[in-house]
Amino acid sequence: MRMVAQNRVNRSAAEAAIKAAAAKPTPRTADGHPDLNGYWLYPEFDKDAHLDSNGNFYIDVPPAKGGTLPKLDATLSEQLQHQPDPNPPLYKPEMLAKVKELASDGVHTDPAFRCRPLGVPRAGAPRQIVQTPKLTLILYQIDAGDGDQPGSYRLVPTDGRPHRTDVDPSYFGDSIGHWERDTLVIDVTHFNDDTWLAAIPGQGGSGYFHTDALHVVERLTRTGDTLRWEATVEDPNVLSRPWKMTPQTEVLTQDMIYEQPICEERETPHMVNQY
Repeated sequence: MRMVAQNRVNRSAAEAAIKAAAAKPTPRTADGHPDLNGYWLYPEFDKDAHLDSNGNFYIDVPPAKGGTLPKLDATLSEQLQHQPDPNPPLYKPEMLAKVKELASDGVHTDPAFRCRPLGVPRAGAPRQIVQTPKLTLILYQIDAGDGDQPGSYRLVPTDGRPHRTDVDPSYFGDSIGHWERDTLVIDVTHFNDDTWLAAIPGQGGSGYFHTDALHVVERLTRTGDTLRWEATVEDPNVLSRPWKMTPQTEVLTQDMIYEQPICEERETPHMVNQY
């Protein structure tokens, strides 16, 4: 029996698509910088899930063909929801109990379930970029795994101005950018504390809280028709050292951003996901 877990990524197929896109020439704007304009998307493919005669699932490679990835006991969805984060932020020891408490009841504690913007860095790589010599516009189309959120955007000045001093803390903070050779570096400060840093891949809520001391540095690099997003996170109030998030690489696409439905808060008192 062969089953398909929808919305999972076949790593080898995605890597092949990224490699082919990266081999193309890198276009540049009139001022000589790489052209970041366009719609960007991670190449998604179904991930195969194989069910053996004993009712156990294997991901991608069936056991008869030497599958080596972890065997899934119980159900596929349960396993996907409880995989450990391969790259977690390192919290101070006294903060770990709070992370665990928040993560154990994400339906009630995750700000995304209350329709809060994901913010930086949880929103991840851009979905669309509009680049001008002095200003770059970043747009998102977000499915946080717990429902579509309204599209969000950021304005990133690249004209050499410093951070604003008269701005209120916000979900996406205050961004300023500059070029380091072929990489656009974005420095982000002035955050509120009503977001989480990231979601655990395949699971969602993580409990990765932060304070208003959050500082994020993003790096956007175009190679061919690919865009690499990197982020380094600092919060001296809760993290014991800076956290380098797992990079994301997207490919240029013709898929435009479409208006999304308004986020509706869930009836969280009647929902349970504790474990």
